[in-house]
This record gives sequence, structure tokens and C-alpha cells, in this order.
Amino acid sequence: MDILLSNELNALYENRVANLDKQQLMPEHIDAIIDDFATRDGVTKIIIGQSFCGLPISCLSMGNGPKKVLLWTQMHGDESTATAAVLDMIQLFTAKLSTSLNTNWHSLLTIHIVPMLNPDGAAAGTRENAQGIDINRDALALQTPEGRALNAIVEKIQPDFAFNLHDQNDYFRCGAHGKSSTLAFLAPAFDAQKTINPARRKAMVLAALMQVHANALLPAGIARYDDEFSARSFGDQIAGRGISTILIESGHYPNDQYRQVARTMNVSVLLHALNMLCEQLHWTTDEKLKELEIKYWQIPENQENKLCDLLIKDLGFAGNSYTTDIAIRKQSRFSPLTLVADIGDLHQQYGLNTFQGLGYTYDPGQSYLLSEELYLTNESYIELLKKGYSHFVGNINLIENHSDYIVIENPKYWHDDKKMMKGVTPAGFLCKEGERIFAFVMGEILSL
Repeated sequence: MDILLSNELNALYENRVANLDKQQLMPEHIDAIIDDFATRDGVTKIIIGQSFCGLPISCLSMGNGPKKVLLWTQMHGDESTATAAVLDMIQLFTAKLSTSLNTNWHSLLTIHIVPMLNPDGAAAGTRENAQGIDINRDALALQTPEGRALNAIVEKIQPDFAFNLHDQNDYFRCGAHGKSSTLAFLAPAFDAQKTINPARRKAMVLAALMQVHANALLPAGIARYDDEFSARSFGDQIAGRGISTILIESGHYPNDQYRQVARTMNVSVLLHALNMLCEQLHWTTDEKLKELEIKYWQIPENQENKLCDLLIKDLGFAGNSYTTDIAIRKQSRFSPLTLVADIGDLHQQYGLNTFQGLGYTYDPGQSYLLSEELYLTNESYIELLKKGYSHFVGNINLIENHSDYIVIENPKYWHDDKKMMKGVTPAGFLCKEGERIFAFVMGEILSL
């Protein structure tokens, strides 16, 4: 990871569990690690249930203190950043590597960690479980075996604090500026009135302490998630039981495809939170609670869909008779397919990459008619672009695509240069004085 981090984050990163720097973690990636941890001193493993397809759901426990903490992750199968992070934490604890955590934590805290609540979804790379149900919307009906397992462990251990660990998409912005939200915290509401009872106040205050800590390491990249009440969601329902509950959403950081910065930040903030729980008397006085509750509401809001992968400003259309902005995003976090997300006045939108289109005119390009087999490499694909072909018509099966680029098939509406339509893959060219200077390729602008 060629990213400059603070000394503290670098130390945590260097001591992470090996071979978990993947876009998607599956059961086979972590099963042996969990089994290894279960053999180490001070770690207990139990199976709290089985997935719909019969895979075991493990919980690892450490410490024997009176304050009980529960952490669970990957209840959405395609959200695995915090799975690696909680395993990193166990590695730090069991290998007795240096951390900032109170040296007596094991006599003050009992920590329970469910590293992968949805192994079926993880194996398939889907948000939902094998029933097609979003486990995090199953807190009332309990139709999923995974949801029932989480509900049972909560009832069994009655935690004082609960951490619900997720991933969010790349397009959340931290407050009004243009930076990505690499982490977002929330003390979820437990009713539609968003009542603040003592347990929720403690969660808010702890989240504020975590944000102050995180913001010092990653300025302007730490946000506060929306607290709209969701009766079907586990975090909201667990908070309603008087358990101080904190949601952490892991998000984007520039040039970090596999979210190793968010992974390491999770380790850091969770260690800090556990340390604060060891030293709870220092921040639970009435005066300190009031001060930190104010800080919680001052955390910048997590603004959804205020970022895009590519923002093109002031691109000319219809013979340069008007200009407008174009926002382009990936279809999904793991997909190479990009789509036009928005068109128009996008001055409130920020791009992870931005291109100034003023002086360029959009040209949709020509159709390449497929009449015989076509073998595509990167080089031959670019040669077709240079000749003005942006998409293909005819029998698409005639293409044998060995390039890194997506084949765009028969988009008839692109023949009208006034239309670059929302919801479709961008294709065509940016021209200046009649010459094709750039082409759209997989959501990027390629120089010709």
C-alpha cells in the first residue's frame, strides 16, 4: 500500500494478519485463522449458529472483566473490511504486540467478536444471505438463521456496548468539503422520535471520543452517519434494549482499492474505544457527557452520493451550443462497469478524479459493424477508438475480447450528440477543433 500513514497507523498496518488484503473475504480466507486463534491462550471459540447453507458462525471471546463488549461484522456478505480489522485486533491481543490498550483490559472487559455473521453471503459476494434476505433488515421477523444467531448471542451475553461493523460505498463525502468518508460513526436511534436515553448518550459520547482520535490520524475523513430510525435493523433494535450501540461504516480512501486504510483505522478506533471503556470514569461525569454529546453532533455529516469516480466539468454538447457537467460512477463497488450517474449543474458534486471539459465537445462516435470474428487486444481496441469507433453493432458473439476494456454494444441513442443518458455506460469522444483528443474507456478518459 503506497500510502503515507502516521507512525501509529503504520505500526498497526505492519502487524496485521497476512493475506487478508483482498477486496472480498470469504469463509476459506478466515476459517484457519479463527481456528488458530482459538488455540491461543485466553481465547475461547464457540459456534453461535449455522448459516442457511449450514456453515458455522463463530464467536471468539477474550478477557474476563465485568464490562461486556460485542462486535460483529460481515452481516452483509460483501462488506468485509472490518472482518480483517477484528482479526487484526485478536492478533495484537494474542501475540502480545504493543497496543495503546490498558494493560489490565482482560480484567476489566470481556470481548466477544463474531468475525463473519453471513458466511453464505461472503462466499457468494452478496449483501444478502443465501435466502436472498438482508440480515440487517431481519431484526423483527428473525427469518434468517444468521439473524437468529446474532439475536441469541445478544440475549445470552447482554453486552454493555455493541459495535455493528459495515462497509459503505465509495461515494459518501465527509461534510461539505470534497474528501471521502473513510469512516463514519453512528449511535443509532431506537425509536422514530430519536430519543436519547442514557445508553444512547453513552454511545454518542464514545463515538465522539473515537472521532476525535480518528480525526487526528485522518483529518476531515471521519463522518457521522444518518440516524434515521429503522425498526427492522439490528443496531436500532439492540440499542432499544438499553445497550450502547455504535455503528462503524468503512469507506473509501484515495488509491486504496482494497480499503487497507479503513481496515487499519478500524483497528485504531476500536482499540481506542476499548481503552475508553477501561477508563470510563474519566468521561462519564455529567459535565464531560454534555461536552462530548455536543462534539458528537459536530461530527461532519456523512453525505451520500456527493462523490463520483469521474466528474467532467463544462463539456460541450450539440456543436458546443451548450455545456454541462457529467458525473460517472461504477455500477457497484466491485464492478468494472461504469454508468453516467448524473448530468447537469453538478457544482455540489466532487470527483475522485475531475476533468475540465471546457473547450471540448462531446462526440458519440461511430458504430463498428461486426461481420466477421474480431480479436480484441488493448492495442487493437485503442486503434478502433482512434478511428472513431466507440461501440459495436451486429453479432456481439463475433468478438473475442482479450483487452482490459468492456465491449459496448449497440447503444442507438448515442447517435444523437445531445444525449449522454443517465444509467448507461459512457462512450464516445472529447473533441477539440474537430479532432478526437480523448475517449471514454471504462469510466476513465483515455488520451488518444
